[in-house]
Amino acid sequence: MKSRVMKMNRRKKAHIVSLLCIILAAVLCFLRFYLPVFNPGHIFYDNNLLLSEIDRYHSEKAVQMPFGGDSEGNFSFGKFSGAKTVKTIMLHENGSLFYSWDVYVERGHFKIVLIDIENQKILETICDGSSNGNSEIHNLPNGEYCIKFVGD
Repeated sequence: MKSRVMKMNRRKKAHIVSLLCIILAAVLCFLRFYLPVFNPGHIFYDNNLLLSEIDRYHSEKAVQMPFGGDSEGNFSFGKFSGAKTVKTIMLHENGSLFYSWDVYVERGHFKIVLIDIENQKILETICDGSSNGNSEIHNLPNGEYCIKFVGD
């Protein structure tokens, strides 16, 4: 009698463990395939996605003193991934753009790009990783341009 009870307990335990494994597998499949995944950092590696998407980013410890007129903007992030437009520029006649940067990247990937919005192309990668400097682009045709931060 005792051995029959023990066999039944073992079967029950085996069924319970099997049932728990099935439930866990179903939950993992649901999380993997049905919930949207927010990973804005993948945009760093795909220029077509960078040009076609609106700003999607995640940042921590963000401190921003944005651009105002001709003054410079200062930005600081503890962590940054995705793409963020920091300045949109409208040129009504051919002109030049002057910009400077001082970027320190502790970990991960980061770049600053200048985008021609109307022609949907990246005109220049201003900075890729940690660097500082300044540059100027001459003879830009009239149109709309933006400067984006891109990180992963």
